[in-house]
Amino acid sequence: MVEQNATQPVVFVGGAPRSGTTVTHELLCTSTRTNAYHPEISFVLPLVNSYALGKNNWSNHTNAFFAEPEHFRIHVANLVNTSLQHVSLVLGNPEVLTVKNPLMTPKFPVVRELLGERTRFVTVVRHPYDVVRSRQEVAKKSEQEFNERMARNTARSYNETYAHLDNPILEGSLFHFRYEDILVPETIEGLRNFTGLTDLDPDKVGVKESAPQKDAGDSNPWYSPKYHGPINTKSRLSPLEEKYRKVVREVCAPMMERFNYTNDV
Repeated sequence: MVEQNATQPVVFVGGAPRSGTTVTHELLCTSTRTNAYHPEISFVLPLVNSYALGKNNWSNHTNAFFAEPEHFRIHVANLVNTSLQHVSLVLGNPEVLTVKNPLMTPKFPVVRELLGERTRFVTVVRHPYDVVRSRQEVAKKSEQEFNERMARNTARSYNETYAHLDNPILEGSLFHFRYEDILVPETIEGLRNFTGLTDLDPDKVGVKESAPQKDAGDSNPWYSPKYHGPINTKSRLSPLEEKYRKVVREVCAPMMERFNYTNDV
């Protein structure tokens, strides 16, 4: 089996849903070396998941179709590469392809195993209070009840999203930062150095033209009025209620301590 020749660098943007992945993606897309901002590549995630599933079922199922695990890895890598090559073509074949899908974030180690050295990963971390509060707003727009159980599940998902931060397979290929620090000069310079997109410019966020897209806009409960505007890290929502803060503190205490989210504000 021969792996496809895919050498174009790819930067994957991730983080918990509602953590600032859109504005981070938009920031990286201000570089002239990469593509315009575009929607999430959600259709690629099932391919990545299929590799994890196939590995877990190697002895029961997958080994009936592949002589060895490496052949299976190459098979799925070719599928993912084909999809990324299509995305790149649609976006004008940039020097560096920059894509995002928050739900792919926990699978970043799997993506690295599949695609190897061509991959880089940028993860944005946001205060879990704000993430849970934003998810509460999504539930409200979707006409769904939001309760303490949902808050706990969201907090658990938050932790799972960031479990990859300490995975050794990502050593040297992962850059992470706090959403609250996106405009700090050290963060901008760190992103430039890490991605090689040395001309990225926070002042161009909301200015550089996006790729053509069909956007549901306000009819989409996940849509934020902050999208495609200047960077603004100030919360547009009221603070999270104390009963939900208590749940978040119980579940996310280690992450809150790690990223200095210890002040209860």
